[in-house]
Amino acid sequence: MKTSLHFTVRGDETLMKLRAAHRWPALQPAFQQACASCHATCGDCHVSKAKSVRGGLMDGHSFLRVGPMEEACGTCHGGRVFPEYTGKNEGFPADVHWEKGRMHCAACHSVTQLHGDGTAYPDRHAVASKATCLGCHPNARAEGSSVEQHAVHRDRINCVVCHATVYRGCENCHVGAGAKSALQFKIGRSARPDAPYTYTLLRHVPTVRGMWDAKVADAMPGYDAVPTWKDTVPHNIQRKTPRTASCNNCHGNARIFLKPGDLNPTEAAANARVVVTTIPPRR
Repeated sequence: MKTSLHFTVRGDETLMKLRAAHRWPALQPAFQQACASCHATCGDCHVSKAKSVRGGLMDGHSFLRVGPMEEACGTCHGGRVFPEYTGKNEGFPADVHWEKGRMHCAACHSVTQLHGDGTAYPDRHAVASKATCLGCHPNARAEGSSVEQHAVHRDRINCVVCHATVYRGCENCHVGAGAKSALQFKIGRSARPDAPYTYTLLRHVPTVRGMWDAKVADAMPGYDAVPTWKDTVPHNIQRKTPRTASCNNCHGNARIFLKPGDLNPTEAAANARVVVTTIPPRR
């Protein structure tokens, strides 16, 4: 558990170090105070609700082997993931795994992934035991697939591009006034060097250039080193979506691609490598 991302919040720290660059020693104390305090201990998942929702016991003083999904997982992941999964985003269905199977988060996210395996991974993408679509659906592999779209796209496109629905992105959430979120759906290029695909869905993260100004001046000179539109795996998977219905719901549909003109000018440099400059033509 000491190495798990839930406990260390290392994924956030990894990104913040890149943005802070040589200013990390000055920023680290503020990060520890403001961000690292969100780390989860055993009790936050097995005994009580998170402090962010004022805590409280989930089932008296019982230590639950698997905590209730809404209270154990949803209290920390309730801004985006949990509403997507359970269909709380008005007008959009719940994830098929919840809608049809009532599958608990732990059905896909293993104990090893949640508790850690002793390796200090830099972020969630690097975790060896992370959940993958092909882990449960090996027949969806492009090689030998009977589904034409799988065979055509092969390893160029992340599964979620075709099988996810609209999801929520955030802006300015860490600077107090002006925080906002919006439903979005944007296809872009993956910024992950280890990604097994070229195109994926991107979600805007709640990070802005001046978020540390009140505590540390010029805290992120390397801000443009990390995209603010990052790879995402929305938890609202459907077997059939508008993109599986017709090739031209993606091809030639510029609206659903993250283009240079869609970017906030102050973030253009940070996101230059994830935007799509050439929209695939209609078929």
